[in-house]
Formats: sequence, C-alpha cells, structure tokens
Amino acid sequence: MHEALTLLGELQDDDLLWLLDAGRELTIDVDAAIITEGTDPDHLYIVLSGLVGIRVAAVGETILARLGPGELLGEMSFLEGVPASATAVATEATTVLAIPQAELAGRLESDAAFGARFYKALALLAARRLRERVGTLGRWLTSPADRGGEVEGQPGGALAEAFDQFKELLLQAGEEAKQPGTDPAVTLAPAARELFARMFVALNETIGDDAPGGSDRHETMGRQFQKEFLPYVLLSRFAERCYTKPRGYAGDYLTIEWMYRNEAAGQGAVGKLIDTAILDSPPCRAVRNRRGLLVTAIRETLDRTANAPVRVASLACGPAEEIFDVLDGLDDPSRLQATLVDIDREALAHVSARLDREGRAEQVTLEHANLVYLATGQQTLPLTDLDLVYSIGLIDYFEDRFVIALLNYAHTILAVGGRVILGNFHPRNAAKAFMDHILDWKLIHRTEEDMNRIYAASQFGRPCTRIQCETEGVNLFAECVKG
Repeated sequence: MHEALTLLGELQDDDLLWLLDAGRELTIDVDAAIITEGTDPDHLYIVLSGLVGIRVAAVGETILARLGPGELLGEMSFLEGVPASATAVATEATTVLAIPQAELAGRLESDAAFGARFYKALALLAARRLRERVGTLGRWLTSPADRGGEVEGQPGGALAEAFDQFKELLLQAGEEAKQPGTDPAVTLAPAARELFARMFVALNETIGDDAPGGSDRHETMGRQFQKEFLPYVLLSRFAERCYTKPRGYAGDYLTIEWMYRNEAAGQGAVGKLIDTAILDSPPCRAVRNRRGLLVTAIRETLDRTANAPVRVASLACGPAEEIFDVLDGLDDPSRLQATLVDIDREALAHVSARLDREGRAEQVTLEHANLVYLATGQQTLPLTDLDLVYSIGLIDYFEDRFVIALLNYAHTILAVGGRVILGNFHPRNAAKAFMDHILDWKLIHRTEEDMNRIYAASQFGRPCTRIQCETEGVNLFAECVKG
C-alpha cells in the first residue's frame, strides 16, 4: 500500500481524477492472471480491492510478494518498454483500475508538469521497493558467521544489553517449556514485557525520527537491526502477520482483532512469549484503548438525540468491534443505524458473519467502497445527514492531501451539528522505530498541531473542536462539529 500512497501523495487532485477517468474497472477472478511474465502489458493497473500475488517462473508457484488495495502493477514494463518480469495473479476476487499505457504516454508527453510529478512518484516507488528487496536478500544471505565482528548498525549500548538479555530469556523459556504444566508465556511475561519496553526506547533513541544521523543513516542501521531481531520476532503470530501483510497492509481487520483479543499465540512456547510481550506494547495497548473511546463517542451521540435514531458511518471499519459493544449495551438496538465501509471484502465478510450469528443485521449496513473514490467523487454511497462519521486506523497511511479530501467528503454527508472523528498515531509512540524498521509498518504520526492544521484546511474551515488521547497517549482522536 505504501508505494501507491506515495504515488497519490506526489500527484495533484486533477492528476488523480484524470487517472480515474482514463481507467476502467476490471473484476479479476481468483487465480486469474492480471499480468503474465514475458508478455507486454498494455495497461498500468492500480489494485482497488482484493489481493494480488507476484510469481516468477524460476521459482515455480511460490508467491514472492502480495499486493493489496492501492498498489501498482506493470509500472516497470511501462517505464522500460520491456516484457513483464513476473506474473501478477489474483489470489482472491480482485478489482483493478486498468489505465491504457497509450493514453498515459500521451498525457505524459503533452503535460510536462504532470509528467514530472508522475515520474518522480514512480522513482520513489522504485527506490522503496529496491530497499525492501535488498533488505530481504540480506536476511536470506547473511548468517551470524558471515557477520563476524562489530559492524556499524548492529545493536550497541543499551540496545545490545537488552537484546542479549532477551536472547537469554528465550533460552530460559525453552527450558521451562520442557517442564510439564509450565507456561513460559505466563511465568516469564513480566520479564519479556520489560525487555521489549527497553528495546523500544533504545531503538527510538538510536534510529527514531529524532535520533542523530538523519534518515539515510536510520534506514541503513534499521536494516541491520532488522537482521538481528526479525528471526525472533517472526515467531510471534501477531508480528508475523504485521510483517508479511497478507491483506496488503499491516493493520488489517484480523491484526486489529488480535490486538483487541490480546490472546498470545505463536510458534511454540517462545513464540507465544514474544507474542505476549508485543501485544502489550504501547501501540497495541493504544488500539485496545481507542476502542473504548469510540464506544464513548457513539454513546454520547445517542445520548444527545434522546430517543431518535442515530445514523453513524465508520470509514475503513475493520472488525467494527465498537459497534457490537454499543449494540450490546442498548435497550433499543434499533436506535443505532450504522453503515460500515471498507475496501477489504474479507473484512466485510468477517463482520457480516458476526452480524448473522448475533442477529444484528437489521442495525448495520455494509458497504464495499474505495475511500479514494469516495473522497474524489468517483463513487457515491447513499449517506446523508449523518450524526457521526469516524475513521480510526486509516489516515495514518495517507498524506495530508487525501486526509483533507476525506474530511471534505465527511462534511458533505454529515448533518448540521454532526461530528467527524479521525484517529491517528501520535509521534510520542514509544514503539515507532520498532514498527518502522523491524516490522516494516510505517505510519504517518501526527501531532495535535498537525490535526488542527488539516481540519482548518478542509471544508470544516477551523481547528478541531476537541482532541483527546487514549490513556497511553499514543492514539489521538481529532473531532470537529459541522457548523
């Protein structure tokens, strides 16, 4: 997702609208190829929904990478004018926007400013993917014996001390696991949490945004640290999903669900212990806390409208646990009329199955929609005069310009006096460097000042009417009332 978001961040609104107008949506069946290795694609593709697997003939049917909504396909063939070097196949029902290469080439030739922006975006995309591939190759080829002595970028100081103690703890966990009736994920959990907390702080101090040396040095050292930490971290079920991103991005509906449940799992006793510690990290605790804030916000809206029905929309709803929490506490569940919007069909299927199990389908409408399309007017939903619109866990992935467009969309569907709430990670996140450099889970962290500026630039035309943080101080909720 990050590569395509970079593309959107470089392009202007008119550029994006042109791409949407020039392209046409295609629905791709499971196992059908979108691009075939060795052929000359005549379109550039943007994944709108679903999931795409990347394969090359040299390694058979192995999926080398998975690309989710927002990713680009065929850009290298377009740039170089050569046959595709890999096959892109839908691993589930997938919708793509197909942009004819001939039309795109004509626009690039006739509009030099558009061309400069577009090529810069593709250059950034190529650079990021190259860094990722080099990092992956390094993990495959580098063994402890290869590394030898001290190398810049390997853990040092407080980080080295904490990491050495962490490895000792894992050995202890392995020994305890041999004893019948002993669960190291319980007995050693306090020590594991304390060591991870120390490593989070040390990583932030060494390669965090405010650490000395600049972003290039942070990236270089981050790749070295990743080589050291990742083999252990991937024993955790939660961390493995964040890193591999099977839905195309780290914070998918199931990742969120696991954070909510806070039930450790992983490969053996050691994996479960690591999972316990990571699920207790500041961002995971913050996600659990923000669920309560959402419940409070929805209940406040219900309280303000006496016995009248309340219309609520969640944009990028994920598992929508907060809706079920509110419904469970209502004497009259029919008062809440919720619309849940998501681009991920699997997330909507997850929610739909639970609605059916619990007999809640009458209170909730599910909408499969692309929020980029909604924000730019390319798609519409029957949403008007809403009392509350919220989106939590989405805008952290997007540049300011899209967030402003999303706010403008929220403004159009809210009733006068209705509220919008956007959630965002705060830079005080103690595990930010761990997320950035170990899990490859890079989010845009924003301050209160950032959110006030964004709201003022939108159709709301003023700073937030209220900003609050959950108790960890890692997630902020920025709210504004439509006047």
